[in-house]
Amino acid sequence: MEEVRTNSDSAEEAVTQWIRSNAYAIATIDPQAPYTDLEPLANIFRNSTVIGIGESTRGARSAHQIYLIKDRLTRFLVEYLGFRTLFLETDWTVGMQLNEYLCTGKGDPEALLTAAWGPLQTEEVLDALCWMRSYNVQNPDDTIRVFGGYFGAGHVQVFDEVANYVRINAPEQLDELETHYLFLRPSGEIDKHVEWYSSQLNKQPFIDHARLAYQLIAKLPRNDGHELALQHSRFILGFYEYEGFESLDLDHRMANNMIWWQENTSDKVVYWGGIAHTAKDSLLATGRSAGSYLHEYFGSGYTSLGVTFHHGLGADYIPEPSAEFAEAVLGEVDLDSYLLNLNATQPDTVQAWLNTPTKIRVIGPYYDPEKDSTFHMVGPLAKWFDIIIHFQEITAARNLF
Repeated sequence: MEEVRTNSDSAEEAVTQWIRSNAYAIATIDPQAPYTDLEPLANIFRNSTVIGIGESTRGARSAHQIYLIKDRLTRFLVEYLGFRTLFLETDWTVGMQLNEYLCTGKGDPEALLTAAWGPLQTEEVLDALCWMRSYNVQNPDDTIRVFGGYFGAGHVQVFDEVANYVRINAPEQLDELETHYLFLRPSGEIDKHVEWYSSQLNKQPFIDHARLAYQLIAKLPRNDGHELALQHSRFILGFYEYEGFESLDLDHRMANNMIWWQENTSDKVVYWGGIAHTAKDSLLATGRSAGSYLHEYFGSGYTSLGVTFHHGLGADYIPEPSAEFAEAVLGEVDLDSYLLNLNATQPDTVQAWLNTPTKIRVIGPYYDPEKDSTFHMVGPLAKWFDIIIHFQEITAARNLF
């Protein structure tokens, strides 16, 4: 009996065929390899101001291949397209310390990563930072910088930077500043300070002192270093507000920090984050994604790149996706890894598929293989990403600690 083909089967075949025709094979994930296979990205990224590279699995389930392609892409963007800042989802102070290492060689990057957020504590991230330091040594007048956008509890160094600006530019107001910071400066380990502050039943006095200190800095003469001192004081305020009121929108704050950095440095920025945060039209449980704010502000100057996979091994085996996942369709291509430009010319059937809500994996530090289908977000690929890089199989990242 002749098999009856449905419209659904035809549409799926048309989508798969379009992906096969437009998929561009990635020759290697070795960050030190020539960039020949990445050349198609040059025209796509040429007018980008911020590029969000979002991984679909991270934390204890971080993937070796995904880290290496992020490193390789970043090197390509630095060397060929003039990107000069890496934004990490870690706190401001850790970012400052890592940036000092990149710029001066001061500090041990592996030791500094002990204070970073868990997904950054891998050998792959350490290798990327060491390459950036090496690049800066060779290019002292055109350096790469790194910063973190979370409002983590500021190390004493952050408070000292603000106080030093006041000491030089408005010494008569230093006592007033220190009166506020007396209530806020960590007196010991940062983790213990966070735990202590979280235990305070009335957090409003701390928030008030942080806000008054910020307002004091905002009114000072705008001499060299004022913007950085103001940003330091803004991060101090952000920590006390965020830890005090969980409803505050972290992604909006992160996006604002990237916008502030880009406006004040004019750097092109590479943003490493989770796929749900970098996607340019994504809704999270806490609100809109950072990528959506960046897309709103920079328009076509924000490019969203999602890194997906079909199956593989993190701390647990992650099985092949069920049919309703986009990765099931992306996995039909007989390539180990490839990039796909979602803005390439599309027939109507493909356009409909890209604009119809679908599931895509989002796997963080917590994962249960028995509930694999629940680790996802739902939405149209065309509104989330400009480019997808897809791996058929992943293996576990190399954890440092």
